[in-house]
Amino acid sequence: MLEVMTQEELNEIIKKHVMFMTGRVGGGRAVIRDKDLSGLSFMRANLSQSDFTGCIMVGANLSHASFESATLFGCDLSQATLDHTNMTRADLRGSDIAQANLTNAILDGADLREGASILKRKVEEKDDDPYKTATAGNVVLAGSDLSGASMTNASASNVDFTDTNMSDVDLTGANLESADFEGADLSDANLEKANLEEASFKGAIIEGINLEKADMKNTDFTYALTDKAMGKDYEEVGLSIDELISHHVTWVGSAGKQGKQLDLTEYDMRKIKTLSEQRLTAIKAMNTVFSGVNLSNTEMQSSILDGSDFRKCDMRGIDMRGTSLKGALLNRVNLRKANLSALTFNKGEEKQIIPCNLDSAWLRYADLKGASLRYAILTNVDMSFANLSSCDLRDADLRGADIEGVNWEGAITDGIKLDVDVAIS
Repeated sequence: MLEVMTQEELNEIIKKHVMFMTGRVGGGRAVIRDKDLSGLSFMRANLSQSDFTGCIMVGANLSHASFESATLFGCDLSQATLDHTNMTRADLRGSDIAQANLTNAILDGADLREGASILKRKVEEKDDDPYKTATAGNVVLAGSDLSGASMTNASASNVDFTDTNMSDVDLTGANLESADFEGADLSDANLEKANLEEASFKGAIIEGINLEKADMKNTDFTYALTDKAMGKDYEEVGLSIDELISHHVTWVGSAGKQGKQLDLTEYDMRKIKTLSEQRLTAIKAMNTVFSGVNLSNTEMQSSILDGSDFRKCDMRGIDMRGTSLKGALLNRVNLRKANLSALTFNKGEEKQIIPCNLDSAWLRYADLKGASLRYAILTNVDMSFANLSSCDLRDADLRGADIEGVNWEGAITDGIKLDVDVAIS
């Protein structure tokens, strides 16, 4: 079991390290190895050239701190706060930085290559020599927020960047050979002169990306969302969105006798920018690209939206009761207080329930705090690391769903259907 360090002990080490860096008597370089520093604060500390090899720093606050040329080899920095942290030329080989906040962090020249790592060893395991169980591990940044970060000339081969937010990141000249960017958001990122040989951008968002002089030998861009229209260009419709919605509202109000149902199937709607608070009940939009469109508080009940792409959408407060979203892409989407419950009505003496169907949809890292998912069909959904805190999940069907890392805090789960061998934690 790793020794747990207190905040007071850490503060004293930081104090002596600053004295060491400024040449004052009584100072000493910070060399802390294989300690548990989880949840501690390093905020604004100057720990340049320090050594924290093998430390567990889960959920620690390193905001605005300096770790320039520091050794963070094999550390577990998952869920840590690293915004504006200076890690220029830091040794981060084999580290786990998954689900961390690295917005505007500086990692210029950082070493993120594979390294012998002990970070996967459980804290409670007893081992006099933790390096006996050390294994080669790649740096993991999966699900982290790296927006606006600077990573020029970083050595990041084989790094796991899956599902990361890397919008506006500067990766000029970085070595990203065989790195995995699957599902990542690289909008407006700068990859000029980067080595992307054998890298995977499968399903990534690469709108506005700069790939000038980048080495793209065998780079995989399968299903990547680019600036080019995906499917039919909406501008080919010939009518304004307001005109189309007006015809649709008439169609709904007249039970189909007048107007025309709005059918956006296989169109790219990104140029619309916003459909916020519009009445879009019962529209058809299968395999449609809505990525980045503002859909907050929009009425989309009883719609058919199978296979559509909603990544980067603001969907707070959206009403999608009874809607079909089978196979839809909703990774990292803001769905706070969304209504994804069933439509209920009486048919004679019987109560009819039409659930929201999200079978096989993607909700990785989605924020559903306070959303209603009562009776929702969530079978085979990948909702790993989603925020389901304060959700109403009564009678929802999650059989076959991937619920790794889900936040269930305060969720109502009466009558929920789960696989027998899966337990909510």
